[in-house]
Amino acid sequence: MKINDKARSRMYGLTAVACALWLIQSLAEASRDGSLLSWSTIVFSLCLTVVTAYCGTCAWKEGRKAASGTVDENGRDQANPEE
Repeated sequence: MKINDKARSRMYGLTAVACALWLIQSLAEASRDGSLLSWSTIVFSLCLTVVTAYCGTCAWKEGRKAASGTVDENGRDQANPEE
């Protein structure tokens, strides 16, 4: 099954929102139990931040591509064929 750009954009957007909520929840819990500045919390938070930013950027790019209407029936961008 092949999904279109609009569905892919929504999937990336929902993933970004879920990761952002997970990051907020984990930071709040780490603050409550006093482990906010431990290495494991810092590394985990950094990873979640990177994933959230990546998914948000991909959602934005896919959304713009879907809105531009330059995608052919195979899902390839006609305006930028190398992608």
